[in-house]
Amino acid sequence: MPGVGIGGRIVAESRFQSLNSEYFGSVPDVEMTSTKPRRAWLAALLSLLGGPLGQVYTGHFGRGVLLWLIGTFLLPILWFLTVFLPLGRVGLMLLLLCALAFPIYLAVDAFLLARRNSGGPLKRYQRWWVYVLLFLVCVVANRAVTYAVRSFVAEPVVQPVRAMSPAIQAGDCVLIEKCYSSAERLRHHDIVAFRSDGLDSPLYVMRVAGLPGETIEIRNERVLINGVQWHDKCAVFEGPLSPHVDLANYGPLKIPSDCFFVLGDNRRVSKDSRLLGPIPFVDFYGKVRMIYWSQARVFPDPGDTSHYLPGPIRWDRMGTRLD
Repeated sequence: MPGVGIGGRIVAESRFQSLNSEYFGSVPDVEMTSTKPRRAWLAALLSLLGGPLGQVYTGHFGRGVLLWLIGTFLLPILWFLTVFLPLGRVGLMLLLLCALAFPIYLAVDAFLLARRNSGGPLKRYQRWWVYVLLFLVCVVANRAVTYAVRSFVAEPVVQPVRAMSPAIQAGDCVLIEKCYSSAERLRHHDIVAFRSDGLDSPLYVMRVAGLPGETIEIRNERVLINGVQWHDKCAVFEGPLSPHVDLANYGPLKIPSDCFFVLGDNRRVSKDSRLLGPIPFVDFYGKVRMIYWSQARVFPDPGDTSHYLPGPIRWDRMGTRLD
């Protein structure tokens, strides 16, 4: 009967497709004409270059993407904890170890996957243009995460001059917190970063000496706040006073309600509010939390801080908290 013949053919085709899927995998994921072996060294190299590329190259797309997502969001979390928790050198070393260990883990994982699966049919996503596309996606995503961390969590900045010495020395790289910092929450002795002339001006790093509404005055290098001497144990007075401007005396001045007053610890060489005036809240950039790297700078001409020679790395200063 015609109906039986058609039904038998349908059943036969169904059984053939079932056997085909059982032995060769589903049709959309497998291309049976390609049986190139996976090179272990190339899988490891691809992981070092582009996150999940090594795992995708070995045919483990989901595993590669999952590991890459874990690594992408793990480092910002560790960065956040290092900035806000009092971990010091321990937290900094943990962050560095994770930053180095995770790419190595991805490379080793891809290498072992390739060794265990050295041959077999290629899946449809194992194509050169897929690798290029994934590489571009990884680059864009990593840049986006880096931008978000620098904009909303913390930003690294190099202190180029000696205005805050000895607390922050020339060549110290500091982390500026930008997550919870606000000018309205400043306190005396806080070390802050700010701009003096809008977005195009360089960043200054100074210590808060006066808050809104306070009257500040400097007499013979002694700081008076509302008529009471302010004892700043971090201040140093090295070298001669400038003959061009009187830095030993200032004010009295009542600080406006939307400004704060800053001084450098190295009082005789610091360009601070004695020259810049009170700093508006809108120029506040963030609060300095810690030193994460330090390399000395040698100035052949002490009066010219724009030219210097790199000095030794100061390992003992790394991880120093400033809050």
